[in-house]
Amino acid sequence: MTITVAPRRGHSLRELLYDAGVRLPSDCGGAGTCGKCRVRILDAAGERSILACQHVPVAPVVVSAEMGPIGRMRRRPARRESAVLRLAADIGTTTISLAAVDMSQRRVVARDEALNPQMVFGSDVINRIAAGKKIHRARLEPELLRFMDEQGIPSGRPVVAVGNTVMAHFLMGRSAASLGEFPYKSLLPLRRRLSHRRGGIQFEMLPLLGPFVGSDCTAAILASGMYRSPRLSLLVDAGTNGEVVLGNRERMLVTSTAAGPAFEGATLECGSLAQTGAIRAVRHDRYRFRPSVVGGGEAKSICGSGVLDAVAEAVRVGKVEASGRIVESARLNVSTGQRPVFLSQSDIRDVQLAKGAIAAAIQVLLAEWGASAEEVERVHVTGRFGASMSPKSAERIGLLPPMQRNRMRRHGNLALLGAAKATLEPLLFEEAERFASNCREVMLSSHPQFEQAFIDSMRLEPWN
Repeated sequence: MTITVAPRRGHSLRELLYDAGVRLPSDCGGAGTCGKCRVRILDAAGERSILACQHVPVAPVVVSAEMGPIGRMRRRPARRESAVLRLAADIGTTTISLAAVDMSQRRVVARDEALNPQMVFGSDVINRIAAGKKIHRARLEPELLRFMDEQGIPSGRPVVAVGNTVMAHFLMGRSAASLGEFPYKSLLPLRRRLSHRRGGIQFEMLPLLGPFVGSDCTAAILASGMYRSPRLSLLVDAGTNGEVVLGNRERMLVTSTAAGPAFEGATLECGSLAQTGAIRAVRHDRYRFRPSVVGGGEAKSICGSGVLDAVAEAVRVGKVEASGRIVESARLNVSTGQRPVFLSQSDIRDVQLAKGAIAAAIQVLLAEWGASAEEVERVHVTGRFGASMSPKSAERIGLLPPMQRNRMRRHGNLALLGAAKATLEPLLFEEAERFASNCREVMLSSHPQFEQAFIDSMRLEPWN
């Protein structure tokens, strides 16, 4: 698309385009390091290619750009007229997941998903915090109100929303700046129900468990049922803001780790979310990769589960070393064709960082509990990536410890399911407050074992 943009003092071209409805990807939050907001412009200096986040126009400029991947991911379900529908929402760092809950039928009757519009300010919560007051220009409420209108849900009905602590602060109308600097304190109360009216919506939120462990984790615990079980269980959400829980009905250890968006897929060179044309699974056979593509046809991109398989298979056949170095090439070609799909060396490093953060967090919680991986009787893996990942690939590169297959449960979105359950059963808010009081947050940044565990876990090999 081509658009003419007028200058505004102190505003970058990326910000001006955002205000005009053109949302460019910006994993680095405008620091000029990711290179994903590159556009072609025509002004008095001629035609050239620039990074929109680094250019402050002083005169009108003509911009040629593709719409960034900020917007719908699925077609919305048909409108439903009902007097008993309510909305449950999981506000993730990368995606917003919505569910229309029918109170009479006691089930979810429609779902939808979109990329979080705040992605234009960076792919992780640190960049969102750094954006400061600018973040409020990417309001979350309009996305929810559109879905409510299309489903016939009156805007006056309370919405049960969950999210990490940064997203919770945004929804509750508070600054998240205190979460970005020592001593990392939440301005919202912990371990109790939250309520706030914002943007025409009355939000009800399950308890936050700590400065870095949000209500999405509370909702996942609620949906998994681990807080009622006598057996030792592990819950892993390998999303951008990775969360890990270890415990049972007596007590729980919770932590959050900066896994980054590598397993979400969207920030890799050929990456995307799990959409049509994305490679979702890979095996290596007869000297080449054989990808499985969402919707069939030619591969256009690769999503998180495909990335995991590709790296695991590449390690198995010697195309990638345990150190992460790609052998004999500058990139790992997963699919060839008119539009080759590959993983760059930088992509592999991002996978190592994400894998190392999650694996190290699990190891620290096991050490704090005084248990071995073999003593864990149930493992819940959740999130867009967790639901579709191959346990075999996860074990091969050491993302998860080896375990008997019947101990693992994979769930698409336990956080959204927990929010829907709390919508149907308001007494679950009290239940959540009770088990929240038995949760202890383990701060990885100051834990004496985390740094070494993280360094060791960077290697792409199974647990010892």
